Amino acid sequence: MAGTGDPASFEFVSRWELSAPRDAVWEALVDFKRWPVWWPSLKRVVETIEGDADGIGQKAKAVWRGPLGYKLKMSIEAVERVHPDYLRGIATGDVVGEGRWTLATTGDSWTSVELDWNVRANRGWMEALAPVARPVFVSSHDHVMKQGAHGLAEHLSADLRGFSAAVA
Repeated sequence: MAGTGDPASFEFVSRWELSAPRDAVWEALVDFKRWPVWWPSLKRVVETIEGDADGIGQKAKAVWRGPLGYKLKMSIEAVERVHPDYLRGIATGDVVGEGRWTLATTGDSWTSVELDWNVRANRGWMEALAPVARPVFVSSHDHVMKQGAHGLAEHLSADLRGFSAAVA
C-alpha cells in the first residue's frame, strides 16, 4: 500500500511507553475480547474462530466508533505471535490490510508499544471522500489510538509517556 498515491491507503504508526512490565502489556493485547473494557472506541468484539494453542488463526469481528460518530466494522485474524515481542493480524471489512504490535523494554524498564497499521479504506463513502477527507480520517485514527493508549495505561495501573501518532 505504501507509495501508491492512493488517498484511501494509510500507513499509521502509533507509539507510546508504559510503566508496566512487557508481559503485562502483552497479556492485555492478546486478550482482545477485553479490549472494549479499556478502549472506549472499540464498541464490540466477538470471537468467531478460536485459533490454535498459540492464538494463530484466532479471528474476531470488531466494531469501532470514531470521534465523529461513524462506525468501522472489520474482522481481524491473528497470523503471527512471538511472545512477548510482536503480534501481527490481517484486517478485512471496512478496512483491509494488516497491523503489527511491537513491544520492547526500555533502558529504564518501561514498555515501549508501537502499532503499525497499514490499511486501505474499503467502504464506498470513505473511498469516495478520501481525496478531501484524508486529514479527517488521520485525525480520527490518532484520537482513537490516544484513547487506547490512555485506556491501556489505566487498565494496567501504569503511567503513560511519549504518545505519538503519525501517518507515513
